[in-house]
Amino acid sequence: MSAARRSAVLIAMPHSWTSLQSQLPVLSIKTTSTKAAVLNLPSGRHVLCIHINAALGYHVHLCSKTPFIFGEEETIMPHLTKESAHFTEQASSIFRALSRLVASFSDKQQQPALRKGLEETHCPRNISTTQEKWEHCKVFNLAVYHMLREALGRKLKADEQFAVQALTADPSLFPEEYPPILNADLEPPEMWRDREPTDREVKAVTILQAGFRGHLVREILDASKPGTKENLNASKILSSVWSTIECDAHKHAAFLLRHIINNSKRKADLYPCLRDESTKIAFADYTVSLPDTANSWVLVFREIFLVSEEVLVIPKVYSPIPNCLLHVINNDTGEEVNTVFNRVAPHVYQPNKLGYTFVAEAITPELPPSGAKWRMCLIGSKEPLPKLSRDTPVSEFSVEELRDYYIPNNKNLICCYRVHVTTDTVATVQLQTSHPDVLIRLSILDHEKQVASKTGKGHVVIPVFFFLVNKDTEENKQEQSPSENTFQQNEGEDSAVKKSISSSDQYQPPTETMVHKYVVQAEVLYKTWNLSESQLAFACSVKDLENNETRVNKLEDVKRSSTTSTPNRDGLKSDATKTQRKTKGDKGKPAVANETSLDLTKPNWMLRVVTDNSKAKGIDVKRDTERIDQIKTIKKAWEMAEPGRSAKAFQSRLHFLKQVQQKECGDAATEENNDASRPGQDISQSASNQKLTDTPCSFPHMDYSHFTRHQKDSPVVMDSYIEEAQQRERTEKIQTYRLVREHVLECRKQEAFKRKELMKCQLEMYQNMQAAFEQRCKNFHNTCDAFNSRHRASIKKEQEEKEALEEAQSAALEKQAAFTSASAQPPNKQDKKAGKKK
Repeated sequence: MSAARRSAVLIAMPHSWTSLQSQLPVLSIKTTSTKAAVLNLPSGRHVLCIHINAALGYHVHLCSKTPFIFGEEETIMPHLTKESAHFTEQASSIFRALSRLVASFSDKQQQPALRKGLEETHCPRNISTTQEKWEHCKVFNLAVYHMLREALGRKLKADEQFAVQALTADPSLFPEEYPPILNADLEPPEMWRDREPTDREVKAVTILQAGFRGHLVREILDASKPGTKENLNASKILSSVWSTIECDAHKHAAFLLRHIINNSKRKADLYPCLRDESTKIAFADYTVSLPDTANSWVLVFREIFLVSEEVLVIPKVYSPIPNCLLHVINNDTGEEVNTVFNRVAPHVYQPNKLGYTFVAEAITPELPPSGAKWRMCLIGSKEPLPKLSRDTPVSEFSVEELRDYYIPNNKNLICCYRVHVTTDTVATVQLQTSHPDVLIRLSILDHEKQVASKTGKGHVVIPVFFFLVNKDTEENKQEQSPSENTFQQNEGEDSAVKKSISSSDQYQPPTETMVHKYVVQAEVLYKTWNLSESQLAFACSVKDLENNETRVNKLEDVKRSSTTSTPNRDGLKSDATKTQRKTKGDKGKPAVANETSLDLTKPNWMLRVVTDNSKAKGIDVKRDTERIDQIKTIKKAWEMAEPGRSAKAFQSRLHFLKQVQQKECGDAATEENNDASRPGQDISQSASNQKLTDTPCSFPHMDYSHFTRHQKDSPVVMDSYIEEAQQRERTEKIQTYRLVREHVLECRKQEAFKRKELMKCQLEMYQNMQAAFEQRCKNFHNTCDAFNSRHRASIKKEQEEKEALEEAQSAALEKQAAFTSASAQPPNKQDKKAGKKK
């Protein structure tokens, strides 16, 4: 009931196989019973992934007015390989407009309108400039030519090419594969052989070519205009060719539009149908059978894929085994494609020379499913996808397992094996340890130079490595068995890839002899493989067993050399003796380590080298005993040069060791007697000396005292005086520290006081500067006011003077006018006026 009360959730979000970026949900429903929601999507093709989380169960109804498909990935993906409805509609509209133009190519009335309608159909709406429009028309004309060539399945003839140029009205439509029409069988005259043309001849040829080009352009332009003879001929040719194209109109229309999109510079906003391109995919499945092995590491898949064009691809693995990992390696560079959460990330695969190797590894559970299949789906954005280098993938491999106990050493090496190949071999190398937390590094060396390396924790894999055959042993390839030769002949493209690999110097050392010396070694990093006491004791016992067996082999060699009579005529021993020595020399490990069954409770490791079944006999992996073999070879050469030398050297060494042992034992006895005669001799020390004397002396005594660092020559017992001295020393250190601390604190306090005083001084200085600035501003304003008042007074005075002058001038004028008027009157009137005044 508590589970039933929890809400169930349905989430619908956009999905894309070729992108790891997740998008926000477009629909979310959360309910405890029943709930419905409406999802409105814009026109176009959409892919949604629906996630449902319910405690007990769920029942979902999907209803839509438009047709849709709902199901698993296997159901949806085949429908997404087809073009979208918008794409098909756009392609059909362009193809119909082109078909109408071909049908009415010789019609004077309809052809101009149909040509203009075709241009409006294929030309995007957002193209505004003349240059962009011209470039798009060039792309469209070339797409028409390629569509006709694809439909006919051959190159166009000269008259057909002329008709296409007339249809597109593009005289410059000359593809690269059509050189100028010349008769290749004709040879130049003798006078033109081995002679450079003169400037006059070059100029004449240039004029002829320009004239011929102009004549051809005029013919094409005349053929594009209805009513001409050339137009009628071109119309007949186009009608005969177009009948073949219209038989599969949808295919050729899609090809035409796809060619325009792929060759256009503006792909994002070219046509509205390109919004649906993110949902278009191409995929290919590859299936192999899983091996029926339990609790083991297995190589599931290893194949080379060739890439012809740049394409975005993401491989997706479907496996009943959860612990399955896929690697993708670029064979040209040896680099591995990045992974995200142990899955190969989407990657743009570029065409290369040697292709890409896809390697899948897995760890099978206790009970692997019987007859299980492993499937890899290559999902890409377009065709063509990477192609398998051979017809069918191989699911069975040859595995060489090498197991042994881990014995710690100074170099932190786990194992070291030499690899010799008689033919170019592709191999996968894997190492795992019994302790899962060990940091290990697996390396492949060529002439002691690292050519491949991987690090891991308890498990490490070099997915693919190409072991190249030595150049001086290439003649051995001719001696291969007939079955192997037959298999190599059936490999097809894979054999070609291997040949190119062997011819490349990617993995070859910089040597002239081209002789490879491959060594596979594993080492422990940061000393992460620490053994317990019991495990360390077991490792020491295994090492002692190995050393004892080595000594036994040496003794047998010495006895055999001592009992051997004079050598044969050629100075060598018999073949039987050589065979016996070789058999024992190859035995580098004790019998316990060479057994197939190991004590899994002890520290152990396992090395696997996986190759194709056809190349199993061409690779040999042995323990690296080069240094031991060199020493044996030198000793053997000495023995051959001087028979019995090894026995004499062995006897001399034993005699020397016996003398040293006797001398050391005598010195130890003398020292013991001297110590016993000393008073106050410690009993425990005498007992230890006796114990050391009783031990057998197998090696000479070495003095390491000068390598040992001592504080004092002799130990001193701590008494009260030494304790008081140490206490005084500590007290002095503490007091010195306190004084230094108080001095530092006092300095800091003074510095703080100085900083405060400096701040006060800066503040006062700022205030004084502000007051001085205000005073200067005030003085400046006062000066300006005084200047303005004086200026105004002078202006006022000038105005008053001007007014006074004007009044004086006006008064003088009035007086003059009055005088003039008085002089103009009669005398009697003047007398009368004068009498009246009197």
